[in-house]
Amino acid sequence: MNDASSKTLPPEIITLVFEEFDYDVESLRKCSLVCKSWRSLALPFLFHHICLPDGETFLNAFRLLVVDAPHIGQYVREIMIGQSSRYSQPGGVPLPEANKERLEALFLSLPRLKVLHCGFGAHLAMPPALVRPSITTLHIHGTIEPLSYFLMVLQSAAETIRFLTLENMSYLAVPPGSLRWRTMSSPSRMLALEELSIVWCDGLSFPPSTLQMPNLRTLVLYNSDESILPCVPVSLETLVIHIDPDISLPPNRLLNVENVVAFCYIIDADDQLSERALANFCVTSAIKRLEVMLLFLDGLNDTLSSFASMVDEGFETDMLRLHRHGSLQQVIVSSKFCSEGVRALFPKLSSLGILEVRTGASSLLAPRRSQFTDAFDGSWSWTSY
Repeated sequence: MNDASSKTLPPEIITLVFEEFDYDVESLRKCSLVCKSWRSLALPFLFHHICLPDGETFLNAFRLLVVDAPHIGQYVREIMIGQSSRYSQPGGVPLPEANKERLEALFLSLPRLKVLHCGFGAHLAMPPALVRPSITTLHIHGTIEPLSYFLMVLQSAAETIRFLTLENMSYLAVPPGSLRWRTMSSPSRMLALEELSIVWCDGLSFPPSTLQMPNLRTLVLYNSDESILPCVPVSLETLVIHIDPDISLPPNRLLNVENVVAFCYIIDADDQLSERALANFCVTSAIKRLEVMLLFLDGLNDTLSSFASMVDEGFETDMLRLHRHGSLQQVIVSSKFCSEGVRALFPKLSSLGILEVRTGASSLLAPRRSQFTDAFDGSWSWTSY
């Protein structure tokens, strides 16, 4: 096919077709070889996101985006540098190829970058100034030492970051009133921050005057302690939690939120879904919408009965009471493997029309902000949901 014949289809139609590939690199690469006009239309999809888990891939990307074809950098919207934090170990060697000069040159070649993932080790060599104004989503995987440097990174992102994820970070608790508490870095007013995700973290005990998030709307607290809560504003609207009987908040720190998303691993019989479990984190009478996200292991048989075994006997009764005497308006059950059989578990909620059963791997109340997923072997992949 030549350029003349390709004009029989408007560029808008061809672009819609490319969108259906969902960033399938092989299919897009073949389309880019058809003709020049198709190549120019395919480039934004081919280079929408890049993953640089090691020194070799970083150098390849550096040569392409900085030396050989700098015009391609305008198409990159999301980048991952470093390995998955679940794979990397403390004391691991950061990417030697990703030194300060190369990182600066690489980031300068990405004027429209919006999402930045810093894997363990990579961010240790990353100057805070590289968090460019175009970046609105920042994922940090692994502890940044020292703590003062981590606060500098947050300060550099304070004006533009809307979605922040901190994963696998651990610090020694800073006693309130101590010298270190009083001499922490100057305040980071993250005025743009709307969503904060704390995953497998502990010891993030910053003074409220040091880390301020007045416009925060969504907090994800997954297998983490409650040390960040003094910095959480009362304006919080959505809380995302992992049901865990071993984790609870002090009564004076319970969150008053309208939307709650509860992640439940149905393979763990101890993680009982109940109002008591929710009351460990928030004021249940204030909840307007509750979403239960069912998480399964591949190959698990009879998922419906497994889910039924972890639901507290009084759960439906408690939800009916919250509906009649509290604020509860809707109960949502979401799962990648969900079925209509869930309705049979909650017949009264279903008959009242406040139960919604949906199929989907992403939450309705707190949708995913990135399609990069990590694996235990340190690799990263792009998901289609």
